[in-house]
Amino acid sequence: MNDAEVRAGWRNLGIVVAELRNHGQAAVADQLVEGVQCASTSGEIYSGVGHTLMQHRVLRKSLTSAGSAAWAGALDDIDRAHGMPGYMRWLMRLWRKL
Repeated sequence: MNDAEVRAGWRNLGIVVAELRNHGQAAVADQLVEGVQCASTSGEIYSGVGHTLMQHRVLRKSLTSAGSAAWAGALDDIDRAHGMPGYMRWLMRLWRKL
């Protein structure tokens, strides 16, 4: 799976991967692509990608505003997929800003 295929299926994640590669963080971008490629269920994808994004959250500050927004969008997609209610997603967004 390449970056274009990730972006086609996971728009926000594809933007984050491209931004990370542009900022010299190819290893983290590869981790995200592998998280999508190697998983067999959506739960595994969301868990692997979510873990990688949270583990490297300090990198979000180095991205452009579009990349940062896509990072937040990818985390919202993960929260939504795990059935988190809207008010909890709002609280999680606030917590992530800390």
